Amino acid sequence: MTTTSPLAERRWLILLSSVFSFFAIGATFFVVPPLVPELVSRFGMSHFKVGLLMGAISVPAVFLAIAVGLAVDRWEPRRVGVLSLGLMFVGAVGFATAPTFGLLFAGRLLFGIGGLVVNLLLARLLTEAFAGRELALAMGVFMATYPASMITVYSLHPVLIDQLGWRNELLLLAALVGLAIPLFLVAVGHPEPAERKAESSKISFAVSPSLAALAITWMLFFAAHSSVLTFAPEWAGGGAAALLVVTIVMWVAMIGSPLVGTFIDRTSRPTRWVTVGLLIQCATLAGAAFGLFEPTPTMLGIGLASALVPTAVYALPGLLVQPERVGFAFGFITMFSNFGTIVGPAAVGALLDRTGSWPLVWAVLAGVALVATSVSFAVKVR
Repeated sequence: MTTTSPLAERRWLILLSSVFSFFAIGATFFVVPPLVPELVSRFGMSHFKVGLLMGAISVPAVFLAIAVGLAVDRWEPRRVGVLSLGLMFVGAVGFATAPTFGLLFAGRLLFGIGGLVVNLLLARLLTEAFAGRELALAMGVFMATYPASMITVYSLHPVLIDQLGWRNELLLLAALVGLAIPLFLVAVGHPEPAERKAESSKISFAVSPSLAALAITWMLFFAAHSSVLTFAPEWAGGGAAALLVVTIVMWVAMIGSPLVGTFIDRTSRPTRWVTVGLLIQCATLAGAAFGLFEPTPTMLGIGLASALVPTAVYALPGLLVQPERVGFAFGFITMFSNFGTIVGPAAVGALLDRTGSWPLVWAVLAGVALVATSVSFAVKVR
């Protein structure tokens, strides 16, 4: 991509809007773990059902990510952004007011459809707006938003649920989505010129070996990462204190991601840092499995991996495919990562229900991270 895009002049405003929208997505995604005691008490959920509810937002991406990725390469962003944010709002309200597990799941699912479109659209716009300048930094700031949302939710949850109740807490998160809509409209400005439609006229589903390797790596990273975030509060002893310990992951990721992005912009070697981050994730989980790490150092290691891997991965699609196929590339890797987000927590929840063994859980996840590390060596920049 070139920096001649009209979006380049609005890149910092687009980044601000993207950060706010992504924060709204992350806050609703991460609200499930703090609510586990409430959900188990009111709906009689097993660990398996909690894992399913956590991963429900990611289900649409498994089936729709590639199609949506192709679409955002072609569709006018203003209309798509407003419609998808609106769908997120409806899903968030549905989740907050649902009387049964089935409707809770449906609300998360609907939110996930809108969130998928928003995620890929924002990644596409950021890649175009920052092409050739500060791209990894922009992606680092963008990625830092996700841990910031978890820190906020985990830190404020005890106060919010005490003062508002769990349903009103969820409605407050839905209001964030509503506020994201006008900010997005201001940031994007008027519809993009026709150049994108011309350059994107041909649809191609071709996947290079490097893009395939990146997708598998991203999937395995998220299978382990989302499982840790779902069940680490319980492993750490439960309660508000445990939630604060787990937020260490996100403090490290939030602070570290922009720094990693700045460093990648100067070295132009994002593939190397994907591998390093996965090695750290693997070593940390192995240490927890063998009882070498208590919760605090474990969360520090997972946080460092969370700063390195997502920032480097999101800087890569623009380097692996042609400019007109960036949306497709993001859609392809997102399909895989969301599959990992669905399967990981559900599988770990089932393993816990069956064995109750935390060392076994961490050992299995360390193995997943080791496989991801091996696959990452196959990612080669054009």
